[in-house]
Amino acid sequence: MAVLALPSCDRRPTLEAPPPVAVAVVDSLPTMPPSMLEVPLTYDLTPVVAQLEQAIPRKFGDINAKQAIPGNKRMHFAYAAEREPFTVSLDGNTARIRSILHYSGRGWYDAPIAPEVSAACGKSDERPRAIIELVVDLSLTPQWRLRGRSRVGQVVPFSDDDRDKCRITFIKKDVTENVTDAARKQLQAQTKQVDAKIASIDLRSKFEEWWSVISAPIELTDSVWLQLNPIAVAKGETVGRKKMLNATIALTAAPKIITGAKPPTVVKPLPPLKPASDMGDGFHILVEGALDYAMASKLMTEELGGKRIERGKQYVQLKSLRVFGIGGGRVALELRFTGTTDGRIFFVGTPRYDPKTDQLYVPDLDYDVASAGAIVRGLSWMGHDDIRNFLRDKARWPVGGLLVQARTTLVEGLNRDLAPGVRMQGEVTKVEALGVHAGLRSVIVRAHADGTVRLDIRQRK
Repeated sequence: MAVLALPSCDRRPTLEAPPPVAVAVVDSLPTMPPSMLEVPLTYDLTPVVAQLEQAIPRKFGDINAKQAIPGNKRMHFAYAAEREPFTVSLDGNTARIRSILHYSGRGWYDAPIAPEVSAACGKSDERPRAIIELVVDLSLTPQWRLRGRSRVGQVVPFSDDDRDKCRITFIKKDVTENVTDAARKQLQAQTKQVDAKIASIDLRSKFEEWWSVISAPIELTDSVWLQLNPIAVAKGETVGRKKMLNATIALTAAPKIITGAKPPTVVKPLPPLKPASDMGDGFHILVEGALDYAMASKLMTEELGGKRIERGKQYVQLKSLRVFGIGGGRVALELRFTGTTDGRIFFVGTPRYDPKTDQLYVPDLDYDVASAGAIVRGLSWMGHDDIRNFLRDKARWPVGGLLVQARTTLVEGLNRDLAPGVRMQGEVTKVEALGVHAGLRSVIVRAHADGTVRLDIRQRK
């Protein structure tokens, strides 16, 4: 109930309106679209090559071990081959594991009436060469395992030059085919072992490790936390270069910013790896900047304190303004004044954000119910709308670059090492104001931030 004190002979009348009644705090956050984080994963295929090195002999054949030539019991041949170490190159998700064979051959002819004669090829420093190749198609399974499908690729002479042919002229025998057939059989015998080695590579535990890392809250500033909230993962493009397999994983998340004490870490089980049907379109998050009411009150008092609203010889001079939250997304404005009448009255309304001026204002500002009645009784000499319209137009307070500061804080939070070997890198491409919410302690300016985020995960030995 408003109190109107009538003046004595030497005092002005005073008017003390009661403060507005607070209501329940209701805050409905806007829904953000899902975010997509790019996770490039790199795996070194050196262990696979090492397995092949162990499984396939470096040397095979014996230059002194005679082998009969079918259809001619008097002619024999032999060969010996030595391979170079295997090398690996990747084209997309296909690995080509190659080696070069260096070999030599020898032939014998046991003439009916003459001593046995022999001849050789490849005894010089430039022995004939052949290419041997194992082709492995690589993929990630939904269970986060690396799968290999191995097959024998090229097993052919290194070139068409005479150097890479091993002909023993007098018995009309080219041992190149024998050497390549033997090498092909060696490779074919190892395809299952190579696939088993690839399948034994432990990728899931590595993925579970970084899944746990990104599930933990990330401290942006004091008492402000970013939670990525990972939801699902999908396979993206797989490419390879030299011996490194690079697979892009799309991580779907529902990031949000939390203020206050550090929230608990909730690690959900690593979900199955899905096909890349919907990779999302970037990173989306609700960012906030808070302006406490004490600062808003100080700024408005500095701006409007001392202003006069006059009607004829009577006037109201503003002394101070105080803003505070009353729930329901609304604020109250307490106006203390002097002049023809001393006292206070209250206005209520819902704050809005003006991006052009970077200011908060209350376009629907109006008298609180109790203050409206007090105006009629205590300031009847003044037009009912004079003070209200003045404050609707003038009662603004600057946000002070809150959104710029929130953007800077977010960018800093998105660029950091999360754990040894796991670094998050991101940029914010756009910040668009959504509106404001008046809480009990401060006015929250909200914006929709878009950008890109990736996790660089370096393989550890």
